Parts: sequence; C-alpha cells; structure tokens
Amino acid sequence: MVAFSFAALPLVASTLASAAPVFTQVLSNGRLTGSSFGLPGANATYDYVIVGGGLAGSVIATRLSEQLPNQTIAVIEAGSFAELSNTNWSQIPYYSEQFAGADVDDWQPLIDWGLATLPQAGGNGRRYHYAQGKCLGGSSERNQMIYHRSTAGSYKAFADHVGDDAYLFENMDPFFKRSYHFNLPNDEARPANATVNYTLTGYNIPGSGVELSYGNYANAISSYGPAAFASLGFEANHDFNSGNLTGYGYFPSTIDPVTGLRSSAESGLLSPAIAKSPLLTIYQSCMARNILFDGQKRATGVNVTVDGIKPFTLTARKEVILSAGAYHSPQLLMVSGVGPRSTLEQFNISVISALEGVGQNSWDTANLGGPSFNISTVSSSRIAEPGPALDEAMTQLLANGSGPLSNIGEDFWGWEKIPSELRTNFSQSTKDAFAAFPADWPEFEFVISNTGTSLSSSGSGSHDVGALAVLMTASTSRGNMTIQSASNDVAPIISPNWITTKEDQELAVAGFRRGRQIAQALGAYQGEVSPGPSVQTDAEILKWIQEEGLAAIHHCSALCAMGRSNNTMAVVDSKARVYGVTGLRVIDSSSLPFTPPGHTQGTTYAHAEKLVQDVINAAKGILA
Repeated sequence: MVAFSFAALPLVASTLASAAPVFTQVLSNGRLTGSSFGLPGANATYDYVIVGGGLAGSVIATRLSEQLPNQTIAVIEAGSFAELSNTNWSQIPYYSEQFAGADVDDWQPLIDWGLATLPQAGGNGRRYHYAQGKCLGGSSERNQMIYHRSTAGSYKAFADHVGDDAYLFENMDPFFKRSYHFNLPNDEARPANATVNYTLTGYNIPGSGVELSYGNYANAISSYGPAAFASLGFEANHDFNSGNLTGYGYFPSTIDPVTGLRSSAESGLLSPAIAKSPLLTIYQSCMARNILFDGQKRATGVNVTVDGIKPFTLTARKEVILSAGAYHSPQLLMVSGVGPRSTLEQFNISVISALEGVGQNSWDTANLGGPSFNISTVSSSRIAEPGPALDEAMTQLLANGSGPLSNIGEDFWGWEKIPSELRTNFSQSTKDAFAAFPADWPEFEFVISNTGTSLSSSGSGSHDVGALAVLMTASTSRGNMTIQSASNDVAPIISPNWITTKEDQELAVAGFRRGRQIAQALGAYQGEVSPGPSVQTDAEILKWIQEEGLAAIHHCSALCAMGRSNNTMAVVDSKARVYGVTGLRVIDSSSLPFTPPGHTQGTTYAHAEKLVQDVINAAKGILA
C-alpha cells in the first residue's frame, strides 16, 4: 500500500476544479442540474425503478433512457458523486488503492460500505475489509480501472450452464464493445521502450461512453516485462479483448488519456444520460429498504429512506431492476422475502419466493500477494510524499494527462496455466479439479508493480521496490453471505472463503513459485525483500500467503446466480428474471453464474449491456 500525503492534494484539487468541473450549473439542454434529481420523502411512480446507481445500474439507466425515451426511470443510489465525496482520491489513478486496503478500518464511508469479512481460515483467521462502491458509478469509481475480457471457453461454459447460447463469446462481443470509447495509444507520449502492440478487432471505433486507453505513461519496470515473461515460455498477447488471455503485454485501463483521470460508469455513461434525458431521475443518498410485491408476487416498487428517516415509496409500473452490487443485491432480496426459507423464517420475514441459492456459492479471485524486491528503476513511491517529484508529477498530469499520477503503478501482466514442472507435487484431486476448467481459462494473472520503498539493511537509506502480484483466477473454494437482521441497516455477513480447499492451497503455492521466477527474470530485479530467502518450502510459502500475503481483490460474483430452472441453486434465469416472482430482475455481478477469469469490470459492463437489451426488447415486444 502506498503511503499518502493529504498535504499534497489541495494543489491538484484546486487546479482540477477549474480544468475539469464535475458539473455546470445548466446542462446542455437548458435544464438546471437539479431537475434530474428526485425529491426524497415524496412518493412517486415510474415505469422502471433501478436499485443501485453503480456500474451496472448506470449502464441500465443509460440504455433505457436512450432506447425507451418515453419511459420514466428512477435510480436509487445510497451514495452520491465520488468526484465530490472523495475528490482526487477517486479521480487520480495513482490513488486508486486508497481506502481499499485489507484492514477493516481502511474505508471511506462516503463512497464505501465498509464491509468486513468473517475471520478467514485461508487468511489465518484475519478479517478483511471488502471494498464495494457506495456512489454513482459504484465500484467503477473504486477499482483500479483495469480492463480486459474473459476467455471464449469461459463464456462457452457460461452459455452451457445457463442454457442460453446468447452468452457465447461471439454473441456477447457486441455488448463488450458497446460501453466504451477506445483511444489509440499515443506512442509519442509514451516512453520509447513502452510501445503497445495491439489489434483493433476488440473495439468499436470510435465508440462512445467510458474512456478506454493504454495511458500516456508507462512504469519504468514494465519495460523489462517482455523479456522476463518470454524467457519463461510466455508468448506475447496483442489483444486481451478477443477471447484469449494467455500471454503477456500491456493492458488497457478506463483512464481518459486527455486528462489522465479515471473514467467511470458515472462520468462516461450516467452523467451524459442525465444531461440528455428529462425522464431519468436520480435519487442520490437514498437507501432502498425492501422490494414491494403484490398478491400475485409481482414486484411493484421499492421502499426508500434517507439516513433512516423520510420514508417514501417509488412505484414501478413495469419492472424493478436490482443492481445493488455483489453483496447488497442478495441482501436486499432476503430482507424482501426472496431467499433461503430457513433464513427468512429465522428473522420473521414473509417468504415471497424460497430460493436456496441466494447468498450461496460465491466465486472470487484470490489475491495471494507475491514477492516484493529491490529494483534498479525508479518506483512511483517517489511521489508518495510532498517534494519535487510530486510537484513534477502534478505538472505532467495537469499539462497533458501524463506522468506517474496518471498510472495505478501497474500496467503490464502475464497470464497462464501453471507449467507442468510446477505441478509435480499436485495431488490427484488437485489435478482433476483444475483439469475441469476450460482449456483457455488461465489459473494465474501475474502483474508487475513498482509501488514501494524499503529501508536499507543499515536503516540509513531507502531503496525503490517492485512487486509481482500473484492473482489466482481459478479456484475451487466457494464463499457465501447471509443477513443478520430483517433490516438492511445491519451489514450482511460475508465470507469469501479464499484458498480453503486443499486443491486451492496446492495451486496457490505453485503460483507463488511461478511469481518468484518471473520476478527474478526481470532485468531490474535486485534481490527479494519479502517474504525473503528463508521462505522456501511448500509449507513455508503457504504459511506466508495465509499470514501475510492474502488480500481481497474484490471480484465476488454469483450470490444471485444465473441458472436453468431445474437448478435448485439458481436465483435468476438467463434474462436475469428472479425465479418465483415477476417484474424483478437482478443485473450486476451477483447474477453471474461464476466469475470468469480475471477482473470483473469488463465482464460486468457487458453483462449489464446484454441484460438491459433484454429488458428493452421485452418492452418493445421483441422476442429473443
């Protein structure tokens, strides 16, 4: 975790305020900005009520307002605008990990829910902060902006699981492309040794929406990545967006290359939609309390409060769409009477639809940590404190959207299934478990990072430090969540259960060993700092991962899992309609049947684009 200096920020904030204001007083269509926001405490009726203005909710609101321009739409969001609530911490890529650490106290209540896990067996009994966006744009305002698409094989498994070929990769391709404006790499701005090799097959050109780019700055240590990965048998991958992740290369991010700032679902989609549509209404800083159903089990609206007071009801003429996020969508279902019967009865909640799968069998990437090491290149930790380096970085950011502030400290990665020489100690059950994954599903993502410093052995100086993040993208451990009250004022109980199976533990050790090989192959490598040479055996490595390395990477999915009607654990069908009721859909990462390999940002954008098109088609009477 980078050390941050609050004292350094006002200069950036004051300059950005004039260079890139969040809003003007009057929108382009002549309406006052306040005309787009609902009045808390006053009952109202809309055609569609969306619970959650996060990543998925922003996509849904935008597309409904564009394609059903005569329909009224309400968005209920517990937070507000991250640009105002969290200022530079949200906008500047370098600060993307601020308030997202593993410590249960490392959270910002204006933009995050402050969720904490149960003690995790895979983490030596530690509890972890699990960051989830509470703001317009949701976790697209909280994540590290990394973008890619998962593999063709994982989407074949998706389609087979839910019984719908609409989820084959080639059929999802238009939805992957729909949310973005792709910016060609600026080779003149990037260092000469950081040229991006890419293809255009994965993009609509020019496209529109969220800004997607390779950025105008590259970390110095990343220039050693190609040779290091190639020396270990990895092949170059020029396109992480066409159904294949295996290989190495620079990755794109949701960063606007003009400003060097974060581009989110709010800034790229929702705010432009607000400016265009007079029938789109945002209820910010409002909490959805429960979904209402009539006697025929049709969702008719949502009860809402503001800080627990001013209760009011938003009625939906057509549909309620639940997009409250990985953990809050299943929580809201449960407190509304949709979930495991025993849980609902325990809290005296009337059972509307008994669905045992709500809150069960979550998938999540395990962030194992990874080796850190001294490097010969300059790390971005040089700008962690006020001084000439930070001053120069501010100048670069404000002048041309470049410099280390425009980069998260990571921009180069490699993906693979662990090679055979590191699988020799696997038990047969481990071999069988991971052989069941699709052939193109990588087991690990290795990311080069340059954010850190270490003291010299004498304690008299410091050294630039890099790290090799080891992210386990295939796992057999499954998590869960439940409620601890009939009120969603009380946080849900969550347990990701990372690396709790023997199979995952064996794979984790092999992945860490592979990460060490990659780190040592980097030309800038100058000796391991952590865990250090004393940690060598499988048992020592696993112990270090459990006690020191493991952290959340926030890729939870499947707690309202999509599945066939004969699957007793399925919560929604392939069009995200909740089983046992009508007029209610769940559209966010919680309704994925599993987490496809890698980061969930690109997956969730496409998931929302596909499913909102189903809503639109239904409204227009178009049969799929």
